Order: sequence, then structure tokens, then C-alpha cells
Amino acid sequence: MSIKIINNEDAIWHTEEYDVILVGTSTYNMLTNGFQYKLKKKYPEIEKANQSTNYGDKRKLGKRLTVDGKPTISLLYICGYPSLRHGPSINYEALKNCIITANAEFKGKKVMTTMIGCSDFDGNGDKDIIIELLETYGKDMDLTIYDYYQLKKEVERSEIYKKVVSGKRTSREEYDRKIKEFTEIKKKLYLE
Repeated sequence: MSIKIINNEDAIWHTEEYDVILVGTSTYNMLTNGFQYKLKKKYPEIEKANQSTNYGDKRKLGKRLTVDGKPTISLLYICGYPSLRHGPSINYEALKNCIITANAEFKGKKVMTTMIGCSDFDGNGDKDIIIELLETYGKDMDLTIYDYYQLKKEVERSEIYKKVVSGKRTSREEYDRKIKEFTEIKKKLYLE
């Protein structure tokens, strides 16, 4: 099968186009920012399944939790607590194990992921190593990778607020209209 990389496009808008979504996450059940956060808002069942696992359990490293549905979503436990202060937290062996089992389970399926393990929220790993692992161990999946910089939800909300609400206002009604528009945009972008 093939690997296709799509640059600078938010993956959340394309989830319905795929059979399976692979999502990197930590053993601390964190789906708190970036694509992970938006995905849990769009598909709340993954948060419930994720929270049913033991918080911080290192035995989860290298394992997956698959939530059946349309699309099927598979959480890959590939890092401990993600922290930029301590450098990359990704466990490449865990990622390798997850890719191997996903490859077997989803052989021939149309699969999407972000640049898994590279964001601040799922390991902050080396893109070249991760692509090599995906190419080597995920070759039986029809895989599309969305490669874009994922923001913390607070930062993304702030940027939207600046675009929609900031600036000179002529009346309280105009301000209220802009706040309502901002709230609607947050919902549409899965940032509520």
C-alpha cells in the first residue's frame, strides 16, 4: 500500500473520508489539545473508552485501544506524560509495536493519522524516525498522514477571538453579535 502526506491541513475536517483513524496519546489518558482534543469533541465515545483505562499505567505503552464506529478510532499509547520541558517523551518502541498491530488489524483499509508522535501532545518526536517506522511497519495500510502544526486549544481560541471579536466596535449590539459568532465558530472547530 502507499503512504500519502498532506501538509498544512487540519485533519479534523477529513475524518469521515477514512475507515480508521490512528491517534497517538499518552498513558495518562490525555486528549487535551490539538487533533486529539478536537477528535474527542467530534467523537465523544473515544474519551469514555480512554478514561476507562488506568491513568498513568506504563503497561499501556505500545498497546492500542480501538473504538469501533464509523470511522474506527484507534488510540496508540506511545508516550508517558508529554512535557516540552523534558524533551521528547515519545517511546519509539511503543510506536513501532502499535504500528505493527494496527497494520495487521487494518490491512487494506483506508487509514488516516496526523504526524503521529510529533506534536507537543503525543510525544514531540523526530519526524524522520516516525515516517521511517510508518513506512517500514505500516506498509499494508492505505495510510494518509496530515502533517501540520497543532496548537493548544487556548492558543487556537485566542487567535479566533482576535480575528472575530477584536477591533473597534461601534455598539454593544455589535460586540454581542461578534461574541455570538466567536462562540459558534468555536463549536464548529471543535474547540468548545
